[in-house]
Amino acid sequence: MRKLRRYIPSGNLLYVFDAAARLESFTKAAEELNVTPAAVSHAIRQLEQGLGLPLFHRRHRQLILNSEGLKLRDSITSGLNHVEDTVEELRASLTSTVIKVYAPIAAGSYWFLPRLNQYPDETTRIEMQLYNSDRNLQLPADGASFAITNGRVDWSGHETRKFAREIITPVCSPSYLEKHGPIRLAQDLLGHPLLHLDANYHEGIVWNDFLGFFGVEPGSGQTGVTYNNYILVMQAALTGAGIALGWQHSTDELIKSGSLVRALDVAVDSGEHFWVVHRSERDLSPRAKAVRDWFIAMRQAEDAALDSDTTRHLKASRHIT
Repeated sequence: MRKLRRYIPSGNLLYVFDAAARLESFTKAAEELNVTPAAVSHAIRQLEQGLGLPLFHRRHRQLILNSEGLKLRDSITSGLNHVEDTVEELRASLTSTVIKVYAPIAAGSYWFLPRLNQYPDETTRIEMQLYNSDRNLQLPADGASFAITNGRVDWSGHETRKFAREIITPVCSPSYLEKHGPIRLAQDLLGHPLLHLDANYHEGIVWNDFLGFFGVEPGSGQTGVTYNNYILVMQAALTGAGIALGWQHSTDELIKSGSLVRALDVAVDSGEHFWVVHRSERDLSPRAKAVRDWFIAMRQAEDAALDSDTTRHLKASRHIT
């Protein structure tokens, strides 16, 4: 039990004092609270008795806070304002039509944004928030925000649900493959400029890991360029600068449209997943849950459809030969 209850047995006394202190009148406070002036006077005396000190100077037809009353008024006003703001924020999130989806730059640009206008509930507005690194992601606990992330960051304090399997394939532009291909073996990738994502901005598989799945040691004279975000890697691949690692949920639309092709006809399943996460101290609103579940169902259906294509899907739990 809080110590405060020893002195203030009922929280209602604080409401009465707040009204009386603001209005400097028991009569006006009674009108605001829809009670009698006698009830207000009784509540104030009960509060003063609990505290063991007077809070007002009582004069004929005049009510003035003393120094102790002024101090208590300031504290209660600040506290009630804070509680009021929090309650309004909580209630607003329940009825808000705005849902915020945080996504990595490439997945947000190439997968989420083209699908936003397909969401069936026209009363829901989905806002996309793009970010560069899971390590820097700070989600608000507002019941209306969730993020798509990888599983390599500690998401304690968050509720998580699987979004997509991590399936990776080397990709390049059609013109690059026509000029420099075909590429039949993983070993052959070493003879091409590889487009790298800076490990300082990326928690996950890089080229050395991918080649290692095939038992291929990177060459010391290997050519390529390193970029600090994945959208630049994709742009370089689209312009024919070399070969990039393509994550299925970010590149499948580019492959379907013919903007990119698989440089090597193989896809590696790392065994990891991308996740939908939200802060665990606050449940998502029903509207936010509906958006989240719709995205998850769509992505998982697309993954299942891609599993039926002719590309070899290989597990990365061992070296691939």
